[in-house]
Amino acid sequence: MSKPLPEVVKGYSGPRPAASVVILTLNEENNIRGAIESCTWSDDVNVLDSGSSDRTVAIAREAGAKVFINPFKSFGAQRNWAIDHIPLKHEWVFHLDADERFTVELVREIAGLLACAPAEAGFYVANQMILDGAWIRHASGYPAYQMRLFHKSRMRFNDHGHGQREETGGRLGTLRQPYVHYNFSKGLDEWKARHDRYSTLEANEIIRARQAGDAPSVMALLTTDAIARRRALKSLAARLPLRPQLRWLHTVLLKGALLDGPAGMKYAGLLYWYEREIARKAAQG
Repeated sequence: MSKPLPEVVKGYSGPRPAASVVILTLNEENNIRGAIESCTWSDDVNVLDSGSSDRTVAIAREAGAKVFINPFKSFGAQRNWAIDHIPLKHEWVFHLDADERFTVELVREIAGLLACAPAEAGFYVANQMILDGAWIRHASGYPAYQMRLFHKSRMRFNDHGHGQREETGGRLGTLRQPYVHYNFSKGLDEWKARHDRYSTLEANEIIRARQAGDAPSVMALLTTDAIARRRALKSLAARLPLRPQLRWLHTVLLKGALLDGPAGMKYAGLLYWYEREIARKAAQG
């Protein structure tokens, strides 16, 4: 049975966290207004655009966000540029993508957390992936965490694969409430085009690790830290034969894509295609 979709922020009237928001964009005219509208709880919403050729920047300004422009080099570099160059009003920052939305429960949790002046450098946050109007809870591996809420003087980012990882000497925490991710808001063709680019970056990371002799340690695979264990398992999976087939079986049988219904099985098929592209490109390296 499908789960009810979470309540996305529209007109927020609860406690307001003292946090700035940064939204990274490139040609997001169909998504950016909804993202900004989910940030009505914040008095400092910033859009960092990479040079959009559509109406992204105009819509962002119409919606009340401050807009900054910087050519895109990588996700890690773009997030660091935001820290270094945007005059953020608050010490705490949440990085949101244009196809993501805050939920009421998440904003309330952030408000309670920041009211206690946490000593952590940052907090991991999970996302609820939506496909065909359904939450893909099982097939997406929920909860899968990313560093999204952080103290701007305690956090940096470095590139890894198609994304980034946190770089800090501080303690890290985890939030209970997720944000919503409309990962397919531009349609399947756009998703596949985007993940074709991502597969190249992931393949390059596999080639780099192979040449450097990097391999996950037994301790990393057995750790109780869910985030470190997931990263170690991903590194191990990159070395296995029949990677696309194993990813599909793992998604369907172990994660339970069947429990997500037709949308879950569709997502399992898309992951098979993505892993096949990574494996093909890594084999050519």
